[in-house]
Amino acid sequence: MNIKVIYGKMLVTMSHVFGVDFAKKFDTRLRFHRTLNLKNPTSLADKVTYVELHKQSSLASMCTDKYAVRDYIREKGLEDILIPVVGGPWENVEDVDFDSLPDSFALKATHGCKMNYLVADKKQLDREKCKAEMSRWLATTYGAYSMEPHYLTIPHRIYAEEYLADAAQLTDYKFHCANGEPLFVLTVYNRKTDGDNGMSLNFDMFDMNWKQIKGMIPHKKELPGDGTTPKPETFDRMVEIARILSKDFDFVRVDLYERNGKVLFGELTFSPDCCVFPNFPQSFLDEMGKRMSLT
Repeated sequence: MNIKVIYGKMLVTMSHVFGVDFAKKFDTRLRFHRTLNLKNPTSLADKVTYVELHKQSSLASMCTDKYAVRDYIREKGLEDILIPVVGGPWENVEDVDFDSLPDSFALKATHGCKMNYLVADKKQLDREKCKAEMSRWLATTYGAYSMEPHYLTIPHRIYAEEYLADAAQLTDYKFHCANGEPLFVLTVYNRKTDGDNGMSLNFDMFDMNWKQIKGMIPHKKELPGDGTTPKPETFDRMVEIARILSKDFDFVRVDLYERNGKVLFGELTFSPDCCVFPNFPQSFLDEMGKRMSLT
């Protein structure tokens, strides 16, 4: 049995015996070497965790679903920021009709994180390898081993999006929003996949005036940049979109891209880094916690 599955089952048992707060604090201490205060939440990590465990919006699961969230985006009048879908959704790997898909496409799972398969040229695609990867996705219940319960009710499906040839070169602008207001922006760039060794990347942090927030902490292969990420031309539009999409939630991260002068939607994330934010110093989390209300 997979070690993550075993660990997830242990956390579930721990939650039943000692309560979800105890299990989450245990997990956070073991994996991230951080301490949470869930009796009197004060830091951003405390409050986001408290929301995830005790007062998460009923919309969170639907808006985390990579396919279903598209309806939410449309309801907010923002259909123009969606990357077009070219196939699916499919519940079974055998239902994926490769022949009907365009020459290039991006396969994605609806229910988890880092479940993407980019196909630049369908003629070169190893279909059996691709099917094996998708089967692994469908068999994975994301969130079970990370104390992120809003993932547990998302249907396991696969769909295909339009392929963006320059996707690896795009900067990811992650607006962390509390009570409908963006607090700060995390920019992610220089993403590189190293086979089974995971992904490396660089990141910078900026306040809403595009002033660099210093003191960020390296975590695994995630390394702070030098703060030279240029302010996107569409920044004001991004802020407007972040406000619209975060209005219904205590906390959500709104991920956006800028491509050819146009804003594109990435995803909505309700528990970034398992709500722990390992790249952020405690002093910064304490400061941001003061700006998030739980009432």
